Amino acid sequence: MGEFESALNLFENKIKSLRTKVPLKTFNKNKLAKLEINKFYFEDKEVDRVMVVLRAAGCEHYKKTGGCSMCSHFNGTILDGSISNENYISQWNSVIDGSCLEKPIENFNLDNYPIVCLYNLGSLLNRNEIAIGAVKYIFLSLNKFKKIRKVIIESRVEYVNREILAAINEYYDGLVEVGVGVESTDKTIRQLCHHKGLEDLEIVKKAVDILHEFGYKALAYVNFKPCFLTEQESINDAIKTGVDCFNLGFDAISIEPTSLQEYSLVSFLNTIGYYRVPWLWSLQNIVKGIYDKTKKQKLDIRLGGYFDEQVLSGSQGEGFVGRNEIFPYQNSANCKNCSPEFIENIKRFNVTYNINDLCNINKCETCYKDWEDACKVKDRRSISQRALDILGNSDN
Repeated sequence: MGEFESALNLFENKIKSLRTKVPLKTFNKNKLAKLEINKFYFEDKEVDRVMVVLRAAGCEHYKKTGGCSMCSHFNGTILDGSISNENYISQWNSVIDGSCLEKPIENFNLDNYPIVCLYNLGSLLNRNEIAIGAVKYIFLSLNKFKKIRKVIIESRVEYVNREILAAINEYYDGLVEVGVGVESTDKTIRQLCHHKGLEDLEIVKKAVDILHEFGYKALAYVNFKPCFLTEQESINDAIKTGVDCFNLGFDAISIEPTSLQEYSLVSFLNTIGYYRVPWLWSLQNIVKGIYDKTKKQKLDIRLGGYFDEQVLSGSQGEGFVGRNEIFPYQNSANCKNCSPEFIENIKRFNVTYNINDLCNINKCETCYKDWEDACKVKDRRSISQRALDILGNSDN
C-alpha cells in the first residue's frame, strides 16, 4: 500500500470513528430546518433572497463513507429514518403559507424575493435523498411565483443528469442555478484533505455541460483551507481551483472558508492543535489571485459560508447546543478587533462584486502581522505524510 493509500485509509478510519459519536436526534419531519431572509446580488443590483433548508434524511456520501472532512450536515438530518414525500411537501407548504417563519412577516409571499435558495442538507438531485415526486411538487409550486428570478439548489456532481433536469424542466420554466462542491481541482487535496469522494474531474465537466444544455447556471463551491494544508498552500489551491473552475465552464464560484462544526475531522484536529480556521485576510489574496490569472475584468466570485452567524451562501451544518443547527461553533476569523469590519466588507463585496470593497480595510495592528507570519509557514512533508504523522500519533 502506497503513502497516499495508507493516509486515506487512516483518514477514513478516523472520520468514521468520529461519526460514531454523533448523537441520534429527533426532529419534526414536517418542519423546516431553517428559513432565512438576507441580501443577494443579481443582475447588477442588491435584491432580497429567501433561503430554505429542508429537514432531510442525510447525505448519501456521509452514510457510505463518513462524508467530507469539514462537513457536519449530518448533525441536522434524520439519520435513523426516512422522510416521505408527504413530509417534504408539508415542509414546503409551510414556506408557501409562511407558517414556518419564526417571526411572522405580514403578507409573506415568495414573489417578494427574486432569489430562492432551496437546500436539503445534501443533494437535491439525488433520488435516494429526496424523492422526485417532492422535487416536482416544489418546482411546480415555484412556477406560480413569476417574480422569482432565480432558484439556487445544491447537488453532488454525480447526480446531475439529463433525466432529473428534464423532470424539473417539465414543471418549472424559470432560471435555475445548481451549486456543486468541487472543493479543489488537485486530486490529492480533494480526495484526502476534503475526503470528497470525487475521483475524476471529467464528471465535473460533464455536469457543467449538462446544466448548460438545459439552460441552467453552474456554480462551483471551493472549500478554502482543508485540513493538512498551510495557510499559503490553501490560498494557492483556492486560486488555482477557482481559475480551473472558470476554465471548466462554471458561471460562478463561491469561496467557502472552513468553519468548525461538531464531529467533523477539522474540528477534531483543531482540538488537538493541528488546525486553525482560515484567516479572513487570505480572502483578499484569493480573489486578487483569481483575477490576476484569468485576466478578466468581471467575474462572478462569491464569498460564502458562515460569517457573524449568518449563512451567506452554500454550506449548512450544525453548531453546539443552543444554536440553530445550521450554524457552526467557530467561523473563519481574524482578531476580534478587525473581524467585524472585515465581515462587513465581505457582505459589501457579495453585493457589488467590487474587489475594492473587499480590500478597503486598514491593516490591523493586532493581527495582520500574525497573518503574514502564518503565510510564511512551510511544511516540506508530502500531504499524505502529514496525515500519517498527525492521525497516526493521535490517541483521541
